[in-house]
Amino acid sequence: MRNFRANTSAPRLLYELTASHRLVMVVALLITFLAVLAELLPFWLLYQAISTLVLTPYQFVETLPFLAAWLAAALMLKYLLYGAAYLISHHVAYAIMATARNTLVAKLVAAPLPWLHGQGSGALKQSVIQDVERLEGFLAHHTIEITAAILAPLCVAILLFWLDWRLALAVLAIGPVALFAAMLGMRGVGNDHDQFSLATANLNNVVVEYLRNMPVLKVFCRSASHFQLLQSRLQAYYQLTTSITRRTVPVWSLFTSVLGAHMLLVLPLGAWLYARGEVSPEDVALALMLGSAIFKPLLKVSRFFMEIPPVLAGLRRMAPILALPVPPSIASRSVTFSEPPLVELRDVDIQYGGRSVLADVSLCLRPGSLNVLVGPSGAGKSTIAHIMAGLLVPLTGGVFINGRPMSELADSDRTRLVGMATQEVFLFNGTIRENLCLARPDASEADITKALRVAQAEVLVHGLPDGLDTQVEELGTRLSGGERQRIAVARLLLADTPILLLDEATAFADSLTQRAFFWDLRQAYPGKTFVIVAHRLAGIECADQILVIEQGRLSANGRHTQLMQRNGYYQSMMRCEASCSGWTLTSGRGDLTTSQG
Repeated sequence: MRNFRANTSAPRLLYELTASHRLVMVVALLITFLAVLAELLPFWLLYQAISTLVLTPYQFVETLPFLAAWLAAALMLKYLLYGAAYLISHHVAYAIMATARNTLVAKLVAAPLPWLHGQGSGALKQSVIQDVERLEGFLAHHTIEITAAILAPLCVAILLFWLDWRLALAVLAIGPVALFAAMLGMRGVGNDHDQFSLATANLNNVVVEYLRNMPVLKVFCRSASHFQLLQSRLQAYYQLTTSITRRTVPVWSLFTSVLGAHMLLVLPLGAWLYARGEVSPEDVALALMLGSAIFKPLLKVSRFFMEIPPVLAGLRRMAPILALPVPPSIASRSVTFSEPPLVELRDVDIQYGGRSVLADVSLCLRPGSLNVLVGPSGAGKSTIAHIMAGLLVPLTGGVFINGRPMSELADSDRTRLVGMATQEVFLFNGTIRENLCLARPDASEADITKALRVAQAEVLVHGLPDGLDTQVEELGTRLSGGERQRIAVARLLLADTPILLLDEATAFADSLTQRAFFWDLRQAYPGKTFVIVAHRLAGIECADQILVIEQGRLSANGRHTQLMQRNGYYQSMMRCEASCSGWTLTSGRGDLTTSQG
């Protein structure tokens, strides 16, 4: 995968992205030059027709079919040449678009979670989708159009000077006026588009947030008008677009009007030169026609200058993603372990935004053991799970599998060794069976049934209209949060990896269900190593090792009985758990009261 720098300029980044396709693009541009020459042939044929009509009008009817045939041939040649150029440019553009998008996605897959969390999902979507598509449009269309827009006026100017230098200067005199009008319209365009791109990214972020949180807004009977952040971003977006439109439209209108003003000079000058016998009527007619043709491409040039700032802004947004460090290339070897592996964290430190999250954490997970991480919110339990899964890279230290650093494993080997389920569940649009078998397509019915039973989801699935073949929509919106979590846990169990990480994946369960879940895990999968991040403590007495995490450090570890004897924090947690489980609702004189049983 190609390495990029975060400070790479947008033009340089575009140059590097097109590196392997430049020769093909040169061929497309050469064909475009031939198409421009073919585009001038109809003017020359019309010039011959007018000359024949003026000098020998009686022969005009005889030569008309011949001229018409040549005109049709010239138009067909122009069509074929432009078609070939556009075909090549589109082929190159789609190849570059595919490469850029694959590179962006690969970089995002390898990106650290803290960096991803710091980016808005709307902004990342804009970079991967809209910005790449805008790049494709630029390469497929503008490269050909701008080449033609530059070459055509040059060829026309050469033809005009061959015709008569005075008529040529009269036509070209409009150029500086049009250029001045264009420069007026271009003032501040780069800054405008940077502001517009930022406003679009901010609006995308808040729209995605609004859509994701729509159920919450519905609960509190709040519409988009009550979502103040969305309202402010929309207002800022429309104020900016209104300001840009009001500033650019008048100048654009002036520019387009000036382009047709050449006849104000060419007609009087042509009449005077004709009266002096220095030019022919067909010369004046050709100058007028070419005068219209010479400045028409400037419309495309001006549109190019209006559209290139968003392309460059998109490239600048892509640069930080493309500059993300590439994981070291590791040969994909089929790593096998003759027995459940030994997992170790050694001297792990990690920070988020300069704040220490884990400090000098070392722990050991014996093969085939059930390990539970407990501690207050924000202590670093989930961070440990993400490091074990290879989703986070610590500043120092690391994860070792049977003494071998996990960083030396290829991604394919790592995913065969470690599986993870979190509280945030994503189900794809499809059947429950398809979502389960995503982890292991060749899973048997017995394996699926076993995973569902251990995940406490067997009764749930059997109660659905079509069982395993019940359709679920994207994100599993037809299922409750707890039901989605059970399906996700069953999917993880089906993955059949020797190391399984469950980060708050039992939040769906009440105390009795969690106890049954832990018991079934031990009985059904005795050879696997489990790491469970839990806030509820029900059932953890059966764990082989309980790890207490406080303020980013491992404060204690051991079995339940050991921690109850020597760790005050763990004792207090268990007392609170027992106290909460003892509360019940009773009825007293028509009112609901609580009592501790």
